[in-house]
Amino acid sequence: MARAEASVRVSVIVMSYQHERYIARALDSILEQDAGVPYEVLVGDDASDDGSRAIIAQYAEAAPDRIRPFFPDANLGLEGKAMFNALLERARGEYIAKLDGDDYWTSPVKLRRQVAYLDVHPECSMCFHNVLWRREDGSRADVPYNSADQATQLTMQDLLSANPVASCSGVFRRDAIRPLPAWFFEQPWGDWQLNLIASQQGSIHYLPEVMAVHLTHAAGMWSKLSWLEALEGITRCQEGLQGVVPPALEWRRRAALGETWVKRAVEHARLGDRKEARRCLRESFRVRPIDVRRLRRGDGERRRALLWLRLRLSAGVAPGICSAGERRVGKGAAAGGEAVTPADRDEHRGG
Repeated sequence: MARAEASVRVSVIVMSYQHERYIARALDSILEQDAGVPYEVLVGDDASDDGSRAIIAQYAEAAPDRIRPFFPDANLGLEGKAMFNALLERARGEYIAKLDGDDYWTSPVKLRRQVAYLDVHPECSMCFHNVLWRREDGSRADVPYNSADQATQLTMQDLLSANPVASCSGVFRRDAIRPLPAWFFEQPWGDWQLNLIASQQGSIHYLPEVMAVHLTHAAGMWSKLSWLEALEGITRCQEGLQGVVPPALEWRRRAALGETWVKRAVEHARLGDRKEARRCLRESFRVRPIDVRRLRRGDGERRRALLWLRLRLSAGVAPGICSAGERRVGKGAAAGGEAVTPADRDEHRGG
């Protein structure tokens, strides 16, 4: 490692876009970190047209030894993934911490705590902590991002259906995520995918301390989506992981994808579009053939079967009359084809 890099242990990557109202608070929360861990702050603004850049420039002028701004002439695109990659390539630290410009840290020992943990756990490619989830409009009381029963260690298998890692909480080993693979840039989002990349290089550990605030507001990339739009994005993510996950975990990817198609079917049914609900349910059966042996176990198979029956009856089709595709699904399941393990957690935090 070059001498200039040796003085930097952590590179804090800050992503800003239209964050005029929030970016000062985010930068203040970084600059308040305990001086025991040498760090740099790389702030990239993706061509905001509000006052974000002016605020960032003021902070960089006040702390030129700490803050390195990056202001491209035009938006780099790819939903922020191109900006993250540009900053990651400029990073000099052994570790990478990520903070979106509308979130902020609440503990001055966050970086010191996580760096110390990673230093003594070489098997760990990243660690994350609990976060307070806050709605800007006050429509809901603050709640912890992670529940009390959050597992202390995660693997890729755990991450294929849900992302329990708040984007403002993770600290990665730089070598675990750089260089970013080509498939990363083809995904709808980047946060969940970064965690999956890290999981390929080691385990992911959870620290239960609350050390940041994740802010939900109307302009947020995830919060501005309807539930159906979010599920469609999750579908694209899970489909795009085909060939990325190791063969031994392909069943888990298909199980997670099948469950997402079920959720889409349920939402379309709720919205009154039963034709589309039936199509989504057929897709669920295609990627995750039903296993009649699990109907009594509460693994989600009973829910799928009952939803299929309800949608068939609403269409005026006798339950025993199946389409050719549904007959193939039944044949595959009866043959013990692609039966999967239990359905996953209901909640998915993407983005």
